[in-house]
Amino acid sequence: MSFKDDWIGSRRAHLLRFLVRAGGEANESVICTTMEHTGFGRDTREDFRGDITHLTRNGCLTDEWIDDVRVVRITERGDMTAQGRVEVLGVECSRWRAP
Repeated sequence: MSFKDDWIGSRRAHLLRFLVRAGGEANESVICTTMEHTGFGRDTREDFRGDITHLTRNGCLTDEWIDDVRVVRITERGDMTAQGRVEVLGVECSRWRAP
């Protein structure tokens, strides 16, 4: 794996962990702002949107448009991935445990 692939995998794992701590859901704007403030400030909103799409396609998230706001929810698979109990291609496997 390249450094870029490792970075993307780490970013996706952090996104899942954030959603676990946030009670399971947040809108896209909150996710992007939080990610920018937690060490991923050089990444773009398009990067974060791509991560949401990847995680949705892999069953870790669901998303829904309410008017013009995208609401993202973590699934059981996403929660298990965040805690390192399930491996998903393109997501860093972690030993993090929800508080």
